[in-house]
Amino acid sequence: MEKKVLAIFVFLLVFSIFFVSAETNQTTEEKAYACISGKVDNTCSTLSTEEKLFSVLTLGKCKTELLSDSLNNQCWPKSGCKIKTTAQSILALSRINSDVSKAESWLLNKNMTFPDIDWFLQVESNNATSCTVSYSGTSYSFSVNEDKTLSGSTGSCLSVSQGYWLKISPSCYNKKFDVSCSDSFLTSLLYKKKTSSTLYISDKTDSASGEGTTTEKINSFCFSTGASCDYEGTLWATYVLKSRGKDVSPFVPYLIAMADENSKFIPESFLYSLTGNFRTDLLAKQKESKWWADSGDKFYDTAVALLPFQNEDSLMEKTNSQNWLTEVQGADGCWQGNLRNTAFLLYSLWPKTTAEAATNIPDCQNSNHFCMSSASCSQVSGNVLGNYSGCFGANICCDKSLPLQSCSDQSGKFCSSDEDCIGGSFVSSSDSTSSKQCCVKGDCGFKTTSECEQNNGICKSSCLSDEQLGSFTCPVTGICCVPKKTSQVNVLVIIILVLLIALVAVGIIFRKKIRDFFFRFRGKGKPPSTTSPRFPPTSSSRIYPGAVPRRIIPNQPQRPMARPPARKSEFDDVLKKLKEIGK
Repeated sequence: MEKKVLAIFVFLLVFSIFFVSAETNQTTEEKAYACISGKVDNTCSTLSTEEKLFSVLTLGKCKTELLSDSLNNQCWPKSGCKIKTTAQSILALSRINSDVSKAESWLLNKNMTFPDIDWFLQVESNNATSCTVSYSGTSYSFSVNEDKTLSGSTGSCLSVSQGYWLKISPSCYNKKFDVSCSDSFLTSLLYKKKTSSTLYISDKTDSASGEGTTTEKINSFCFSTGASCDYEGTLWATYVLKSRGKDVSPFVPYLIAMADENSKFIPESFLYSLTGNFRTDLLAKQKESKWWADSGDKFYDTAVALLPFQNEDSLMEKTNSQNWLTEVQGADGCWQGNLRNTAFLLYSLWPKTTAEAATNIPDCQNSNHFCMSSASCSQVSGNVLGNYSGCFGANICCDKSLPLQSCSDQSGKFCSSDEDCIGGSFVSSSDSTSSKQCCVKGDCGFKTTSECEQNNGICKSSCLSDEQLGSFTCPVTGICCVPKKTSQVNVLVIIILVLLIALVAVGIIFRKKIRDFFFRFRGKGKPPSTTSPRFPPTSSSRIYPGAVPRRIIPNQPQRPMARPPARKSEFDDVLKKLKEIGK
């Protein structure tokens, strides 16, 4: 019996050692995937719509439950359809090859014209030339002068603005403008927010030779479920519809013009996917070379910011964020126990192909091609390759690589390895080395460490949700924000407690046999019985007064020879094996 007890003990010990080793060897992403799988399995019906869609997006699970939250498979949630939630649901369901045509149609029908943008018609020529512009059946003459200025009468819909452009009246935004010049020329549309002086040029530029004609028409929309535009919803809708192959160019001017007022949504991330621009601006917004936190949620915002870089594993900023996430990962594998944020971080930084989305189509990057946005592929004069898989989100497969920009191309400056980028951020560049890094939107210098930073705090204007106000001082202005103290249960402690409970349970179940074993081990034979047998009295055992019975000494039985302590030797062998296992 003692061998069985020892075998159980050895089994539990070895099991705990292997369990601890497996926990230690798990990667950050493996722990996180295991965590959200545990939260999702058999609980889909109890999750929120947002948690369901991110479960579908990352794991391919909860599809039925997500569809049940829709209004006739058209929009989400059915209690009050929203642009953002519907767009995210389309992204999730399309990833597992589910039909989303109804939802796409609903989304495309929710567009409206954004009125708070000023539009301009630009006409350029290398030489002075005479031109005409026609709209509403009438033609008007004007001239392009040597200094590129414009002059002439252009009707009620157009007026010369700042000498170089023709401002379009808001009442004529729905009209078509045909331009013709006597010499070769270019035409394009410019736009700006009414309250801003910054002009943006649309992606589309048309050209024609002398006496040729170009046509320009304003196409500017946003997405909305009410009387006003939904900026965050438009960001997600354009991103998702772009990934579905739809033309979303009419929505880009609104997103660009209103970006400054909506910085908390990190619009640069979506605009980089849509236009191929804003990459440097996006990467420069990384804080402490670890995270993004424009809305106040470091985990969600970091997932948003790195969404365009799902296939760029060598990106320095992405690696920095992954290292930071490893440092702050919870004991359960999730981040702050939040299913949505953990799933989104995995989809953005460690994406995997779900079982439902698996195909036999060759992988793009494994076939020596490159995953990037279609806009970036156009910028490098590449060709979009349609018969390849492995590109996530809005990325497509391109036959040319996207070269990394130099530091000067990103309007940056080099700092030595011992300097900080004060007021800005270090970004990846083609000419960075181990001894010099590219600083964008900042200055090189030696950063002094404040009392707040010495105590693991950050000086800022307000604290995030996972931070609390610290009592340490900041050098100039702001308050000291320190991480909130969270109590995390150590996995090893749990394992030890479980092992001890198991041993106690074994001891209770086999207590009598264990007691017998220890008595034998100590050389005492079987333990004494707790009760002595009783015999009925007999007449021969009765003693009368005055009579002294004669004592009869019985023959002493021969004591058996002591057996060698084989049990102890076996026990020593077991202990020796346990020591070897523990090495």
